[in-house]
Amino acid sequence: MTDTSTTVRRRRAGGRLVRLVAVTGVLGAVAVSGPPAANAAPGAAGIAHGFHSGTVTIVTERDRAGGYALVDRGRGGLEVRDLGGGFFQGPYSGVRPTDADNRWGTGVADDRATANVDAYYAAEVTWDYLRAVHGRFGIAGDGVGPLVLTNVGEPDGVASYEADCRCVLLSPPPAGSRSMNAIDVVAHEIGHGVSGVTAGFDNFGESGGLNEANSDILGTLVEFAAGNPADAPDYMIGESTPGGPLRYMDDPTRNGAGKGCWDPSLVDEPSNHRIGAPAIKFFYQLSVGSGRSAWGDSPTCGGAPAVTGLGNERAGRIWFRAVTEYMVSNTDYAGARAATLRAATDLYGPSSVEVSTVAAAWTAVGVDGTRPVPPAPTGPKIRFIGAWHDAAGASTYHYVQVTHPQRRPVTLTATGLPPGTRLDPGTTRISGTPTVAGEYPVTLTATDPDGNTRTHTLSWIVA
Repeated sequence: MTDTSTTVRRRRAGGRLVRLVAVTGVLGAVAVSGPPAANAAPGAAGIAHGFHSGTVTIVTERDRAGGYALVDRGRGGLEVRDLGGGFFQGPYSGVRPTDADNRWGTGVADDRATANVDAYYAAEVTWDYLRAVHGRFGIAGDGVGPLVLTNVGEPDGVASYEADCRCVLLSPPPAGSRSMNAIDVVAHEIGHGVSGVTAGFDNFGESGGLNEANSDILGTLVEFAAGNPADAPDYMIGESTPGGPLRYMDDPTRNGAGKGCWDPSLVDEPSNHRIGAPAIKFFYQLSVGSGRSAWGDSPTCGGAPAVTGLGNERAGRIWFRAVTEYMVSNTDYAGARAATLRAATDLYGPSSVEVSTVAAAWTAVGVDGTRPVPPAPTGPKIRFIGAWHDAAGASTYHYVQVTHPQRRPVTLTATGLPPGTRLDPGTTRISGTPTVAGEYPVTLTATDPDGNTRTHTLSWIVA
C-alpha cells in the first residue's frame, strides 16, 4: 500500500489515494436519533455471496421499486454506491445497487456485484466492532455510517479514504483477478477516518507512519472480531488481495515492507507504510508477544527482553484509547509510546501488567522512552483542502476536518460559500445545492475557547 499523487477521480481534492501493491449518499449522511441498539438494525435480512467474505447475512433496505438496496439504517445509513467504472465526482457519484430478491453477488472474484457486497459486509462488521468494543458509533462517533463507493475508476488495485465526504473509494476488480474489498482493507480505510477526526495525524514523517499503522491495526482487529471463516483472522494485511499479503505485522521485513525496528533513519523511508512498520510490530507483540507463535515469528530488536502478549482485546483497547484521546497531529514514536502508556494507565492502573507490557513492547521495537516527546501544537487544526468541485443545480456536501490537540471544543465559521450552500457548525458539514456557477474562494476559520484560531482558504469550483 503506497500513497500516490492522484485520486480515483484523478485529482487530489483533499483526499488521499492509497494504492495497495505487493511492495508495500449515505445519500447525504443520515443522522440517527441516538445510537442504534446493538444488533437492532431495521431492514431486511439479505444473503450475500462474496468472494472475500463467503456467504453471509447482510441488512438491506426496501427500495421504491419493491426490491432491495445496500443501505443499512441501523448502522447509521451505511451505504454502498456503485460508480460502474466512472470517476469520483463527489458523495452522490454512482448509483445504489439494487436486487429484486435480496440475494446478492455470485462469489466470483472479478464480479463487480460481488465486490459490492464484500465492501458492504466489511463496512457493517467494522461498524459493529467500533460500537461493541469501543462504544463508537461511526467514524465521527455521531451515529452516521460510512459511505462506500465501489467500482471507482480503472481496475488498478486502489483503496482510499476521502475525508471531505467521509467515504471509502474502491476500484473495480481486474478481469480474472479479485477486488481489494477484503475486511481488513475496508476497515483500514475507515480507520483513516477515525484517526482523522481524533488524532488528526500529519500525513508525513513518523506521524504519517503512525497514521498508516493505526489503520492496519484497526483492520486486523475488525478481521478478528468478524471471525469469518472465509477470511480467517490473522496478522497479515490484505492477504486475500492481488499481490497480498501486503504486510506482515509479526515481522515487516518479511516482504520488504519496512524495517520493523525503529532507528533515526526511519523518516527517510519512501512511504508512510514503511515508516509505520515498527508500530504494527509493536502492536503484534503487545497482543501476541515476541518470538514464535501460531501467528508468526516476531523477534525483538537489539536483544531486548521477550514480551508476553496481552491478547487483542486489551491491546486493542489500549491502542484505540491512545489514538482517540492522546495522540495528536505531530505525534511521533516517542509520543506514541507516551500515549499508549497513558491509555494503559487509564484503563488498567499505573502498576498493572498492561502498563509494563506496553513499555516492554515498545522497547522490543527500539522505542525505549529516552527520546523526548515533541510538544503538541496549540489551537485548532484544519486539514488541508486544495479545492472542491461541484455542479450548479446538483446537491452535494463536504465535511471540514477540524481537530484540536488539547481536545478543546472548536467553533467553525465559513465565508464566501456559493449561494445555495450552508455550514452546519455542529457537524462541520457544508451542504446544499450550489445555484450559481463560478469559482468561490471560501475561507474557513476554526476558533477554540482560548481564542486560538486557524484559517484556511480553498477554491470551490461550481461548474
